[in-house]
Amino acid sequence: MKKFFFNIIWLVSGALILSSCEVNRPSEGSRKAGEHIKNTVVAVAETDPVPRHKNEDSADDPAIWVDADNPAQSFVIGTDKKGGLATYDLNGKQLNYYSCGKMNNCDLRYGFVLAKDTIDILASSNRSSHSIALYKVEKGGVLQPVHARTITSEMTDDVYGLCMYLSPVSGKYFVFLNSKIGEVEQWELFENNAKVDAKLVRSFKLSTQTEGMVADDHTAIVYIGEECAGIHKINAEPDSASQGEMIAQSSEENKNIKFDIEGLALYATDSISGYLIASSQGNYSYAVYERQGNNKYLGSFRIVDGTVDGAEETDGIDVVNVSLGEKFPKGMLVVQDGYNYQGEKLISQNFKYISWKAVEELFVK
Repeated sequence: MKKFFFNIIWLVSGALILSSCEVNRPSEGSRKAGEHIKNTVVAVAETDPVPRHKNEDSADDPAIWVDADNPAQSFVIGTDKKGGLATYDLNGKQLNYYSCGKMNNCDLRYGFVLAKDTIDILASSNRSSHSIALYKVEKGGVLQPVHARTITSEMTDDVYGLCMYLSPVSGKYFVFLNSKIGEVEQWELFENNAKVDAKLVRSFKLSTQTEGMVADDHTAIVYIGEECAGIHKINAEPDSASQGEMIAQSSEENKNIKFDIEGLALYATDSISGYLIASSQGNYSYAVYERQGNNKYLGSFRIVDGTVDGAEETDGIDVVNVSLGEKFPKGMLVVQDGYNYQGEKLISQNFKYISWKAVEELFVK
């Protein structure tokens, strides 16, 4: 069975270009709101744009699949919430596009046992069918559907955010799913006639809109972004209490946070330490917290123009802690870009690639 130390660090997230918190957030106003944040990095690559009109809010959430045999052949999976899933190589070139529904968030895990084999499995929230879609991830950016049926959510509002969780207690695989009104479901995955099925094992509700989530497979914690409140920290085991705690400095009490709280991702440096990253959509920035302990806030950074343009109004993010070659010696951060420019021309949205080494150097003294 393939099993990687980095399988805890995927997440997902996204939102409308107009804030769900009913805040008018024009592009230039949000840029100015974050100008006091002096820590900056640049993207070293970007993906091809999604196949949508330049003014459509379409690209949303990435997941990074690492090829254990040849890391240079790793690829990014990105959701297009207007119509499907795309895969991109490490230079950003589109490998494949799948018109499989309005895919909002996605996440993946390794080593799921299926039909006496092990597969790497991707889950995505499909707003077209109010369901969880499941795929086998294969080399070359190939995704093969493996869901045994349409796994329909019981939430009253549309499916929205999603993340996966591999329990260190039971070894079982789970999918967390949420909605715009704060509903959260936890589904357990299992084999059913050589396909993957799921059963609902826990439901709870937060006060307001949620989306971004990430689960820590070593500490059994799921982090859930309540977009206009902050980041919740809750036990990820299905038989646990659904009440958790709010991470300090994850709301607008932090001068570097401006709602919405969107994408969440985890970068592990060992079994308990590392970083929790959150996109602060309202001021085009990214907050960094310690993964361990009480998740101490370390600071924020922005992604500014370089060889490619910077990133604004980010929805989903993902990160891996594995070297992916010369450009990404300590791993890669991938973020959705809400305003994608080619020179001065606005074009369709895409995803930006950032070397994690550049981010870490801002916060490791």
